[in-house]
Amino acid sequence: MSVLRRAGGIVLACTAVALAGAALPPAGAASTGAGAAPLPLTFDQAAAQGKQVDWGPNCDTSTGKVAVPTGYAPPCVVPWTGGNNGGATAPGVTKDSITVALYQAQPDLLQQTFFQNSGSDESLAKEAETVQQYVDFFSAHYELYGRKVKVVTVKASGPPDDDLAAKADAIKVATRIHAFASFGGPGQTTSYADELAARGVLCLGDCVIAAPESFLEQRAPYVWPMFASPEQAAQHWAAFVGTQLAHRNATHAGDRTLQGKPRVFGVVHYDDASGTFRASVENFEHRLASYKVKPAVTIAYSLDLATAQADARNVIAKLKSAGVTSVVLASDPVFPTFLTKEATAQGYFPEWVVLGYAYTDTAVFGRQYDQKQWAHAFGVSLLPARTDDAIDELGSLITWQTGNPPAAKTFRELVQAPLIFFTGVHLAGAHLTAKTFAAALKRYPLAPTTTPTRLHLSWGHQSVWQGSDQTASDDATVIWWDPAAVGPDEVGSSGAGLWRFADGGRRYLPGAWPTAAVGLYDDATSVTVLTSLPAEDAPPSYPSPAAG
Repeated sequence: MSVLRRAGGIVLACTAVALAGAALPPAGAASTGAGAAPLPLTFDQAAAQGKQVDWGPNCDTSTGKVAVPTGYAPPCVVPWTGGNNGGATAPGVTKDSITVALYQAQPDLLQQTFFQNSGSDESLAKEAETVQQYVDFFSAHYELYGRKVKVVTVKASGPPDDDLAAKADAIKVATRIHAFASFGGPGQTTSYADELAARGVLCLGDCVIAAPESFLEQRAPYVWPMFASPEQAAQHWAAFVGTQLAHRNATHAGDRTLQGKPRVFGVVHYDDASGTFRASVENFEHRLASYKVKPAVTIAYSLDLATAQADARNVIAKLKSAGVTSVVLASDPVFPTFLTKEATAQGYFPEWVVLGYAYTDTAVFGRQYDQKQWAHAFGVSLLPARTDDAIDELGSLITWQTGNPPAAKTFRELVQAPLIFFTGVHLAGAHLTAKTFAAALKRYPLAPTTTPTRLHLSWGHQSVWQGSDQTASDDATVIWWDPAAVGPDEVGSSGAGLWRFADGGRRYLPGAWPTAAVGLYDDATSVTVLTSLPAEDAPPSYPSPAAG
């Protein structure tokens, strides 16, 4: 069984960008650098050069994008017509195939019981089937330059926080499976991604969760997470706290006494034994300081279910002693179960400011927390506004292709790595290596705007973040917990308790947060689970292969 590592759709946004003729490489190809293999010619490059190309049936020549019903389709590239594709250009790549490993996590017994009780459990077989459905979909429409993608499942040999098991699994992927890339990895250690990078294997999607930028930079071009790094996300978190909450009373606390007091913030964050995330927390606190905010206390914890209740008791006691009115929560999804229960036991009802990392911003886990506490939870989410499964754009791709929905309810998570992988391969060209894959992602066009149900994605130097960006998503939104809202959670279980997305799910890019209120606790302008897509998110329409 597997945990819902990251609920929510991961989407790739793209727009065609016409390049000036002087900026284009000669002979209809884009170079990855001096002496490097050329990248394939895209639709807009051909137009800028005045080249006539037969783009084939997989290209929508009215948009210049691959003809699939999603707003995240990549630019068309010149179709591969055969010939020498370079053969074995990288580990796991031959002239006929690309091997990828599908990592399947195995939580320990205590965690497994929690996940089954929460309804976030999904069979490994269904997950593998769903990943294969996406592989088949992308393979049918994206350019693979004469190669087929072979998926090999790898079941974790230890729990998600076992460094030695993770390293052993990575060695297996690199030396026995001979994979070019891994889809996913263990959620509570970076050892898997570290070992793969050292052996020249790509690690994609939720292969790591919340990896610091220094980790990604040192292992470039091999590790490509879906969501913003903690340092990137901290820009959103600090902006939200600084512009929307700081220097005002704690009006959303559950205790009337606290409601009349100026906000006093306390930070509670997960960390491992080596203090991997301490630098990220310091970065966040440094950004808070620019808004003249200083937490009264910062408390680190490590997740151990055997001691979690005692740990929660100590954390709550420290928060109360420091006079905290507003708990800034950067935790895993399990610990708040113990933390909120203990807060109620101690008669402590603060505001819970959720930073939206590692599922604390999902209904699957929100329903497990003490609702007397969670009724006062709000904050920032990196996820897009939720949609009903029947209209979810990424789920609908499988229905469009096969006539049937994805096998696993966790398809929003499972699509992450395939989306990034096939986009990179499609834009990298026949000479597939880690370097051409990186160059392909970094030439990916920026979306001109943000929309509620899609993430704004970018890689490389594209003026969204400072420096070279190794992560995918850029934007964030405001959420709050409504314990009375009824509907399905992220794995389809109906019940009470949902996150509301403020202002119709409006999203903000870094540096674009408003100083005015953003609709927090305004039911009339919020959304929970959309049953129809906003006009700006409606995908293009094409005939379904399943209909034939």
